[in-house]
Amino acid sequence: MRIKLLKITATAALLCLGLALLGISAEAKTVVRMQCVYPETGNAGKMAKLFAEKAAEYTKGEVEVKVFWPNQLVKVKEAYTAVSKGMVDAVYAASLYFGGIVPAVKSEFMPMTWPSPEVAFDLYYKGGYVELLRKANAKKGVRYLGPVYTGSFGFMTNFEVTGLDSLKGKKIRAMSVDAALVKELGASPVAMAGTEMYAAMQRGTIDGIIYPYQALDTYNFYEVTTCVVLPGIHTPAPVDVYFNQKLWKSLSPENQKALDKACKDTCYQSVLASAAYDKLGMDTAKKHNIKIFTLSAADQAKLRAMARKDWKRAAEKSPELKEAVALMEKYLDGAKVK
Repeated sequence: MRIKLLKITATAALLCLGLALLGISAEAKTVVRMQCVYPETGNAGKMAKLFAEKAAEYTKGEVEVKVFWPNQLVKVKEAYTAVSKGMVDAVYAASLYFGGIVPAVKSEFMPMTWPSPEVAFDLYYKGGYVELLRKANAKKGVRYLGPVYTGSFGFMTNFEVTGLDSLKGKKIRAMSVDAALVKELGASPVAMAGTEMYAAMQRGTIDGIIYPYQALDTYNFYEVTTCVVLPGIHTPAPVDVYFNQKLWKSLSPENQKALDKACKDTCYQSVLASAAYDKLGMDTAKKHNIKIFTLSAADQAKLRAMARKDWKRAAEKSPELKEAVALMEKYLDGAKVK
């Protein structure tokens, strides 16, 4: 019996030595179940997978981010609360779904803000915006890692647009602060999950959406769209990576740093890809004879003025949101946003 025990002990020691020589920890890795609220086939889904790949690479395999696709773990509107309570480890989603829970995140989807993905990236990582959003989300037991961009969001409709007046009386899928802008334009904002929009456009339940132009191709929206309106309302729009805070604190400082870097590097890749995303949308529109309409200079100025008013109205709704809007205004005005 003693000889058998010695053999088992020796075998275990050799196994641990072998793992050590290969640079692999004998301890079990941390598996993070991340709900992505976007389909795997879209560019948002591809970026979710890229983040997971970088997470594995930068943590040297000690953290595995396992991506789940829409509704596999929880529904979109339940995702943030599920992460906060630890029912889900992480979520990859636009903050516009969670503005009622964390007021500060509404600032991410204020219309007509940054003029380019490069300015947006600098605002988040050099202008203090990431730190502000981390502080706001921490109050809810959630660690905010950072943004990933999905290209420009703009109006796509199933009716002809010849100016801002064309939107009056229409039903437009618009979320968060976008809803206030749509209302000012004389249209009716409709809150709706991204996965429901295609069918709603097809049935005529809604007349238009504010969504990434690339969705004309990646989600086949060219089949239900007749007009695309330029410029974009968000150029680009962000989605965000959120982790359960208890899980985050259980990770080593080295792995926390590695995951922050994985998110930042994924974000930078999305900056580089944003122009291609928009081009994909416009190329698809041209291919399918969808009208691409550019608002007049007067209408664009009117839209920007409306948006600025909506920023200020939004800022008065909570001290947290007021702080976020002030930070953004100071940075973006310094960046000469028109």
